[in-house]
Amino acid sequence: MALAVGLAMLAAPLLGRSARPGSSTLAAQSVDPRIEAMLEDVSPDRLHEYLETLTGFETRHSLSFSDRDDFGVLPARQYILETMRGFSDRLQVSLDCYLVEPQGRITEEAELCNVVAVLPGRSDRRIYVSGHYDTVAQVEGEGFDWSRHDNPAPGANDDGSGTVLTMEAARVLAQSGLDFDATLVFVGFVAEEEGLVGASLHAAKAEREGWTIDAVFNNDIIGNSLGGNGIVDSRTLRVFSEDPMDSPSRQLARFIRRYGAAYMPGHEVRLVAREDRFGRGGDHTAFNRRGFAGVRFSESRENYSRQHMPADTLGGVDFDYLAKNTRVNVAGVATMALAPAAPNVNGGGGPMLGRGESGYDAAMRWRPSPGAAGYRLVWRTAWTPDWEHELLVGNVTEYTLPDISIDDYVFGVAALGPDGHESLVSAFVRPPRGRSDVREVGR
Repeated sequence: MALAVGLAMLAAPLLGRSARPGSSTLAAQSVDPRIEAMLEDVSPDRLHEYLETLTGFETRHSLSFSDRDDFGVLPARQYILETMRGFSDRLQVSLDCYLVEPQGRITEEAELCNVVAVLPGRSDRRIYVSGHYDTVAQVEGEGFDWSRHDNPAPGANDDGSGTVLTMEAARVLAQSGLDFDATLVFVGFVAEEEGLVGASLHAAKAEREGWTIDAVFNNDIIGNSLGGNGIVDSRTLRVFSEDPMDSPSRQLARFIRRYGAAYMPGHEVRLVAREDRFGRGGDHTAFNRRGFAGVRFSESRENYSRQHMPADTLGGVDFDYLAKNTRVNVAGVATMALAPAAPNVNGGGGPMLGRGESGYDAAMRWRPSPGAAGYRLVWRTAWTPDWEHELLVGNVTEYTLPDISIDDYVFGVAALGPDGHESLVSAFVRPPRGRSDVREVGR
């Protein structure tokens, strides 16, 4: 199925020396009817059903171990496990467990388990969708007591909302019948409230075992449209991403906004240029610290009186809004998973970007992406946060933009598959230079 971008455009002849700054502006993105069908399949009623069950366990504190089958973290994680196993035979669902000794907010030795569902793709590169299923709540007026594991902590929005979004995304993508290039991984992380423990252990395993993780779509506090200040916003959501401006995290955020606008034009993705809300953190941070691209999705208007409190109940979640945020996740994940891997723009000595034969052009080279049918160049002035210009250049691995200074612009390239699905942008940026200390004579 060819999208409107078309193989004819992807295979178009090079435009020679005709491109100039301002000659190309960002185009509206075409949509794939198969992805649109997945978005229609996202169900607010199913989201409600999952979350009603999760909040019924009273608490999902990471250490709320009990013999009861209706209370605490153990039956909660079992419910997530069994529910996702029921979505499709294609999903490989298991517990990802670690024995953790007492430390920090973890007051006793405990086996802590993430719930992981893997939808194998044609390649080993991975795209994650995640939320944390554990909860915590303080006793009103008394603050936190980390040794208390039985406080009422329904955690409907923090982060039951992100957990059920992850579950519904797993169902929709697994039942789509599509053959994805990337392997999709859906995770309910444990012990986020104790310091990103489950995500940190999983990210460390990924680094040790050499996994290729292209993106982590982490969802945390994502289902409330009524802010604590009384402002209602069900038309936008926030995506937080890490510095610097052309980090892998920032490229992922730009990609999400681009395809969120294509598939959900009435639901704005607001990009926030910081790793998380001020002074706070989430599980995506554990992946960014290991060199993987992660972002955090969060609602636009928070109600702090419902966070880490017994008042974080089902009534504080807007399921139509949560469904919209689920669709933004699914659109981005599906597009990226159907696309080739992002091009490699680095040679032995850094990015393959030069001044061309004239000395005044922008000459770019990149390594081919398996399965790519063409490439899209993007560029912007170096003081601008988002791409301003783009150019489809066909199935080539080098291109020169004439009379465009590599000092004044930032450049990137994305790979396009035969159906027009697009990878993340790989930016031509230099790594930070090391410090050079000059010693004085006699010192």
